[in-house]
Amino acid sequence: MKPSLAASLVAEGTSLSGDFSFLEEFLVAGSVNGSVIYSGDKHGVVKILDGGILIGEINSPTIEIFGKVEASITSSKNIMFGPNAHFKGTVHYRNLEVCAGAIINGALVPLVETDKETPQVSQKTK
Repeated sequence: MKPSLAASLVAEGTSLSGDFSFLEEFLVAGSVNGSVIYSGDKHGVVKILDGGILIGEINSPTIEIFGKVEASITSSKNIMFGPNAHFKGTVHYRNLEVCAGAIINGALVPLVETDKETPQVSQKTK
């Protein structure tokens, strides 16, 4: 029997520093200083909850931000900024959703598809 995958949680009042990889879901209600990288096949999600703080980098198919993030973030599927999100940095995205009230300060860079598996950062031509 294969063990089921579980969510990883940085609880409120907890601070972590370093680089992290996860398989299914990474939830931040406390604070993280470092890189959070999805190491599974297709369906990972990072959620920065209201009150959560992340400084560093996020690379995951799906990213949902309700707290404060100062980072370079890359998503091969969806990024959602909730109504209390405060973001500073660079967003590499395929699909982007921004709720009223979210504050985004930085660059928005759409990903373009060169094949079905590998998104690439779009390049402007002159």
